[in-house]
Amino acid sequence: MPVRGLAWIVVLGAQLACGSATPSGAATPSPAAACHALQVQQQQVTLDPSDTPTAGFALPAGTQPVGIVRDLDGTSVWLLGTGNNRVTHVMPNGAATEYQLPVSGLGIQLSQAPDGTVWAPEQLRDAVVAIGTDGTARECSLPRKNVEPSSTSAAADGSVWVSEGRGSAIARFENGRFTEYAIGVSGAKGAEVLAAAGGGAWFTVFGAPVLGHITAQGEVERIPIGGSGTGLGLLQTPDGAVWVADFDGDRVVRMTPDRQLNVWMAPAGAKPQGLALGPAGVVWVTESGTDQIASVRGSSLEQAYKTGRWPDHLAITTDGWAWFTEYNQGRLGRVLLPAT
Repeated sequence: MPVRGLAWIVVLGAQLACGSATPSGAATPSPAAACHALQVQQQQVTLDPSDTPTAGFALPAGTQPVGIVRDLDGTSVWLLGTGNNRVTHVMPNGAATEYQLPVSGLGIQLSQAPDGTVWAPEQLRDAVVAIGTDGTARECSLPRKNVEPSSTSAAADGSVWVSEGRGSAIARFENGRFTEYAIGVSGAKGAEVLAAAGGGAWFTVFGAPVLGHITAQGEVERIPIGGSGTGLGLLQTPDGAVWVADFDGDRVVRMTPDRQLNVWMAPAGAKPQGLALGPAGVVWVTESGTDQIASVRGSSLEQAYKTGRWPDHLAITTDGWAWFTEYNQGRLGRVLLPAT
């Protein structure tokens, strides 16, 4: 995602209530969600190979790819085309299935549920769309207007978390209805969301230097992490640590389960966005501003691969390939990561 989303940033100063929790009573359950079948055009295509500057595939003109996730099969990926309103499933050989949506203004990140359903945010429609394994789609509208959902994360229990880019809340879709949880910081906007391994969810925000957490009981906590207040990508590793990409702060932050922070500085203007766990437990990050992919090695952040223009998000498949979207180059790149 380039700078377009950063117009949302608000300087909060003394308004910020760091480290506080909002009681579960602040959650707002909605009536049964307005879900309906959505007509989606499905097309089988073969993407043209591309080798500049890495192996990969050229995407249709105007795709503007942003979010990407690994499919349940372990080796293929799904991506969001924000410029052409398409969700695309890409196999390792370039065979792809495109799902053409209505004009939706697709957001930052999509997700896949344990049953294979892919959930994508539709910013302009204040809704999320679910694409089933049979290719059919349904759309579920959020309870309020002009909230611009930006990210989804499907949990192991089948519920779906949704970050609201303008709604100042994180929503949960479960049993046919949404429940909204206020972020609790004036002017803060939801960025990305990640279903937590132990229940609940983590979320990043634009407009506050905090990492957000919603417990399984619905309590919202805002944990100070410093930096620019423009958090984007999220990752939870098997040790329970949560990683955050501080986009404008040129930092990667790791918070341990006991709330200790480790910080890695990226080069000035690197603008880290996407995070993923690779072979041997190495964490990888896209540096959109400097067109690179870096890895966290001990106390340093090492720039490892040059990419095309504006690597946005990345997903690492079980065979060791890191796939990444290149927003400004309209390309899907990939590199084979080292085993150690």
